[in-house]
Amino acid sequence: MSHTTQVLVALGISLVVLIFLLIKTRLNPFLALLIGAVLTGVLGGMNPVDVAEAVKTGFGNTMASLGILIGFGVMIGKILEVSGAAKSMGNSFLKLMGEGREVIALVITGFLTSLAIFCIPAFLILFPLAKDISRRTGISINTLGIALAGGCLWSHELVPPATGPIGGAGIFNADIAQTMMWGFVFGLPMVIGVVIYSKWIGKKYYRYVGQDGVSFETDKSKVVRRKLDEEEIEEGPAAIFAIIPIIVPVLLILINAILGTLHYKGSLSPVIGFFGSPIIALGIGLLLAVYLLNRHVAKKEAIGIMDDGIASGSKILMLIGTGGALGNVVNQSGVGEVIANAVARTSLPAIMIPFIIATLIRAIQGSGTVAILTTASITAPIMQTLGVDPVQANMAACIGAMFFSYFNDGYFWTITESIGATQTKEQIMSWSVPTTICWAIGGIELLLVGMIF
Repeated sequence: MSHTTQVLVALGISLVVLIFLLIKTRLNPFLALLIGAVLTGVLGGMNPVDVAEAVKTGFGNTMASLGILIGFGVMIGKILEVSGAAKSMGNSFLKLMGEGREVIALVITGFLTSLAIFCIPAFLILFPLAKDISRRTGISINTLGIALAGGCLWSHELVPPATGPIGGAGIFNADIAQTMMWGFVFGLPMVIGVVIYSKWIGKKYYRYVGQDGVSFETDKSKVVRRKLDEEEIEEGPAAIFAIIPIIVPVLLILINAILGTLHYKGSLSPVIGFFGSPIIALGIGLLLAVYLLNRHVAKKEAIGIMDDGIASGSKILMLIGTGGALGNVVNQSGVGEVIANAVARTSLPAIMIPFIIATLIRAIQGSGTVAILTTASITAPIMQTLGVDPVQANMAACIGAMFFSYFNDGYFWTITESIGATQTKEQIMSWSVPTTICWAIGGIELLLVGMIF
């Protein structure tokens, strides 16, 4: 057997084993990825000692670039959740946007909240706002719930410091500031598509929250429209305090990136470079969250909040590190170069490789984050060999990981149960179709960007 055949067979066997472990056993994804990395190297002909070293090096390099960032991010998210800041921000956007723009307000709130909090808890924290809007206005809870979920999905899948895109950026070695900008650009047409669809599906499956705030009603003629009552808003941190810890790091990173693109070399360049580095920027965001938001909780509880944030992020840290280990083994074994050479001889646009692989992994095992990180691990060496921009490669993996959310995705059940969709057809129409719309729009965007750049 030639070396080329051996490494391809090794990767194929490893992927089959990896997918089997992810969907048919209760093995933790961290261990599944680790086993996949070892199998890829050993079956691909690497010396077992070199495989172990490649795993260690890949894990260490990835954690060195991302460990602190993710730690800061999950602590900020936990503070936003426990302090009530996310709800305060949502209520303020509702008042700011005004009557008739409730759907847009929920999209914006979901987007900002899910930058720091995983999409499932972000949705659950904000869904009571959607229910209250439905109760007051008669807007279908399907429309409001899907729009909110779409806003959360936008940042969760495409924009750092959310875990999937920032983890993929680390493995692809993509610039985080550029990933932020492109994530916003790619995601905007997608969320517009979701909003349009949510209004249509809200009419097809119309239900609103009854005046008891719990039951669902279907007779729109009984709706009594009324404005948001100030007394109904739960007391929490002022909205400005809620948004500052999220916006400040993003602005610092983007300002540094923009000035770097303009080749700014003025006297403030070192200062801007320091404060605009992702680690320092997110560290500032965490300090702002601690001092602006933790004053609403007891001091002992405040320390526990950050501890809980670190605990909740440990699983993701291990998963991302092991994804880096798999990527390094793929690189060291030569699989990436073999596949890259094969792709170069075909008419398939290179940018579509991560997109297709992430789509398949997402469909098989359900988790968007796992799909992004696994795809990045497999394709990073291939993209590097083919000369594909790391940011665009990461976007391709993130977009592919949005494909057809269904029964094996916890977010699917969170949304459908919340809006009261119990029939399989309605469940699929309510969330599987919107995510596939995002995936399709993103795929078209990838092809267009690949043609232009």
